Amino acid sequence: MNNKKLDTGRFAIPKTLSQSIYEHLKNSILNKELEPNQRINEKEIADSFQVSRTPVREAVVRLSAEGFVEILSHREALVKEVSFSELKEVFQVIGVLDKLAASLIVDHINPQELTSLEKMTNKMERYFIMKKVEKFLDVNYEIHDRLWDSLTDKNNYLQKELRSCVYQLKMCYYPLNKAFEDPKILRKSMSAHKDIMEALKEKNKGKFETVIFEHWIPPLP
Repeated sequence: MNNKKLDTGRFAIPKTLSQSIYEHLKNSILNKELEPNQRINEKEIADSFQVSRTPVREAVVRLSAEGFVEILSHREALVKEVSFSELKEVFQVIGVLDKLAASLIVDHINPQELTSLEKMTNKMERYFIMKKVEKFLDVNYEIHDRLWDSLTDKNNYLQKELRSCVYQLKMCYYPLNKAFEDPKILRKSMSAHKDIMEALKEKNKGKFETVIFEHWIPPLP
């Protein structure tokens, strides 16, 4: 089992102790400082934050409810390891939500945003050519997040849910990176992003919705 120590570093003064610890642990998981199946040492975290174990436990329970952590029967907590089947389920949900978002986005992308998205897509293609899967996926997330910026004041709830799904998707970094090492899957994603740009330039709502939806159905194992 991985027992790598967590470096808490400096952290901002929290609104509540539990919230601060929750955010720190969540970011540590997403940034891969805490790895799948790694034990979350509640005493070590409490000591680092100079607090009792109560706010640490509250943060861990919240992370468990959100799918980041698994609490075992003897109260030990581990960073959750996500399987390929769970990854497919996350993709299915994002696909449906993102298709709905696409119907609201396409008419509201201005020329400056379009130029920025095109630059990001070109950057993504460079990583595709170099087969740098992790960097490719990072730009992929950035592109979708930039698109979802257009949902502000149009459907804030949908925007929030999509970004919440991406948090879960980032939890799947091991099976996701493993899957995208397959040239077929990597190529399909790159092709879809080129189609996304084309549909945006054409302001073709039907095409954009279809491409976005199909983009989230990769041929996973």
